[in-house]
Amino acid sequence: MHLSVTIPFNNAQTWGQRVLSADDIYKQVKDTLDAHGKVLPTTLRRPDIRLILENNSGEEIKFMNPGDHAKENTEIIPAAGDSKAVMVMLKGDSLDEQMANAQRLVDKFDLGEKGFTKEFAHALGREDTQDMVAEAYGPAPFSGQSDKLVSLNWDSAETGVDVCVEPVKTRLCAFGARKPENETVFSTAVEVFVKGTNTTAECAEGTAMCIAVAQDWETQEVSTRPIVPSIAKEFYGAHYDNMPAVSVSADGNVREIDLKNGEAPLKIDAPSFAKYSGAYGSPSPENTAFKF
Repeated sequence: MHLSVTIPFNNAQTWGQRVLSADDIYKQVKDTLDAHGKVLPTTLRRPDIRLILENNSGEEIKFMNPGDHAKENTEIIPAAGDSKAVMVMLKGDSLDEQMANAQRLVDKFDLGEKGFTKEFAHALGREDTQDMVAEAYGPAPFSGQSDKLVSLNWDSAETGVDVCVEPVKTRLCAFGARKPENETVFSTAVEVFVKGTNTTAECAEGTAMCIAVAQDWETQEVSTRPIVPSIAKEFYGAHYDNMPAVSVSADGNVREIDLKNGEAPLKIDAPSFAKYSGAYGSPSPENTAFKF
């Protein structure tokens, strides 16, 4: 028996705009798997390219992170000690684009020879770097961070081409990729059916979304974020097709969970929507709509 739910709308919504809560979907998935003694398998995620620069200027360097990593607090890189490096995250949709931006910055500001400088700090967030730098923060130990950079071979789901990244290191500068890390993520297909005058209802195609799950290391708070498939395929590469898959009804009820582990998918009778609405906060109409 499946539950039919009438979902309230606020003044800003119409029947053509319905947004499902990723928190609510994840809560249903977790509760179902817990009841069956199972867990969501993790999926390898592509690392991003990072540029690591040692402050060798002899002076403390202060700057604002262009990505607001420190929430409007000033970043301070000391002139002495074991941690006097800055970490720079690069813009670019692909590893090749990020590596190219790292090399452009190194060449433009002579970072390979000078390391982190006041000139480069001053340029962060400005026209000279805004198309290349996503984040810059610190301090961090230069050796400890640069030693984490590895040779990386990454299979692209989009092109099917292996992307090879080799770390570049000098005495004061290093850039490249870390090892890929596992992430909790699953794909969802929302079941939207369309019925003609004298036809059976047909399930619409193209109603997919990926949901990544993270836990704050300090507060242990769980959060979710949706990722459109075109972006997810870049993030997870050849591993995209093997991530767990979840079928969701248009009213937000999880119907099926496929862990992609060779076992039959778990089929679920529709639960009470009220049990999950606002699982990580107060229920609200805007959390219960799906846009298609």
